[in-house]
Amino acid sequence: MISNVSTNTQYKILNNTTSLTADKNKSDIHFSQCTTSEKTLKTIPVPTLLAYMTNKYADNNVLVEFFNTLSSDKMMQKYAQNARACADNLAQRAGKKGQVLNWIDVLAKNQLQRLDEIYALADSLKSNGSKKLVVIGIGGSKHTVENILRLNGKGENVYFLSAADPQSIKEFFERNNLIEEKPAVLVVSKSGTTLEPSYDFDCVRKILGDDFKNYVCITDADKTKSKLRQIAEENGYKCGIIHDDCGGRFGAFDDHSLAALAYCGMSKDEMKRMLEASLKAQKNFLNPDITKNRALQRAAFNAECILNGKQNQYDYYFGDRFEGTALWNTQLKKESHKSLYKPSGDLIAPAFLHNSTEADLDEGNTNSFYTFNTIKNDNSSDYKLYNALIKGSLKAYSDRHPVSLVSLKDLSIESIAEFIELKHFETIYTGMMIRAVLNKDSAPPEILPEVLQPHVNIYKNEVNKILNTTAKS
Repeated sequence: MISNVSTNTQYKILNNTTSLTADKNKSDIHFSQCTTSEKTLKTIPVPTLLAYMTNKYADNNVLVEFFNTLSSDKMMQKYAQNARACADNLAQRAGKKGQVLNWIDVLAKNQLQRLDEIYALADSLKSNGSKKLVVIGIGGSKHTVENILRLNGKGENVYFLSAADPQSIKEFFERNNLIEEKPAVLVVSKSGTTLEPSYDFDCVRKILGDDFKNYVCITDADKTKSKLRQIAEENGYKCGIIHDDCGGRFGAFDDHSLAALAYCGMSKDEMKRMLEASLKAQKNFLNPDITKNRALQRAAFNAECILNGKQNQYDYYFGDRFEGTALWNTQLKKESHKSLYKPSGDLIAPAFLHNSTEADLDEGNTNSFYTFNTIKNDNSSDYKLYNALIKGSLKAYSDRHPVSLVSLKDLSIESIAEFIELKHFETIYTGMMIRAVLNKDSAPPEILPEVLQPHVNIYKNEVNKILNTTAKS
């Protein structure tokens, strides 16, 4: 950590991103950032640069770095005012009814008061004696659970069902040996009327029977708004809650994710720490000062790329712990940002190096930008290949494209919670920042488009028309 710069002593700080030199008898710092062009030194006021650099070495569990893009001072100068307005606006909206932002502050605090209820749901799932759990859900109801289980290294005997045909369901049960073992089943649907999980639940009940010990339903707290809760109460199934105004893809800490974690062995103390870490991260990511807020910095990087014609965005992950993150983060970006740019799919290393790099590094590819997501390690010989792959890939990609590097300090519960919140807030801020530039004279939207998904109903309406017509004939 840099605490001060003496005016008569020379300092030099090096890492794989930046070079800093404080000259003798001068009260400024020279900064050079790695780009495809020759490094150039630029004078930056000490306070601005120190705020940026010390943030990297502060008490953070997730580090963020940038390559082949705006230098730190230009990024701050260009986006500081925009970032402050976005953070202030988000803070004003959070917690208000109808804003679909109750995942900020409200959800985690509520869950800290409900840990006994969460663990009672997990105990109910375990009560039939099976060692296997089936999760029925789709979209955020599925991907949030996949993400949080995998990041925590759990879920070995958890199976996700989101099919729409009897053959797939039959093979799902046969492939995983679920007919004889009769797994516990966690059914997730806010309304209980979502087509695919409703169909899957009907099929599973026919296969497994109606033993109430097999099923736990996570749905709306109000049974007048949830067909699933009505079914559960009629049959004696235990129920948890999908909280109002959270939104499926932002519900990482709602009942379905927490009940699955509890079922898979996370202790109550660990869950408490995770929720507390989430709240701490949220507070940091609501800070309107872009020099101290990594979510705002990530959003500024995204906005700069998109506003300058970089339309293809990729997240690449180094480590199998990110397998659940890939699908969840793809949904997060696509549903939140609509057609603003083209999230081109999240992939896991080293596989992506052998199925995507040829196109990524082609000279004709001039409209892409990338984020590498990694996990820090002890740099032992066991990680020699892993670290070489990251550094070599980073060099190759950043020679041609803007690249951001997101690094979890470790796989602690605190780091995982902070990583999830970084993705949440970065997603919201990216849309807000770009909208502020493109529509600077327009009034703010009543509800942020980043938390809505109105276009999904287009396909649902067409499917329901067909189903209703078939039912009448």
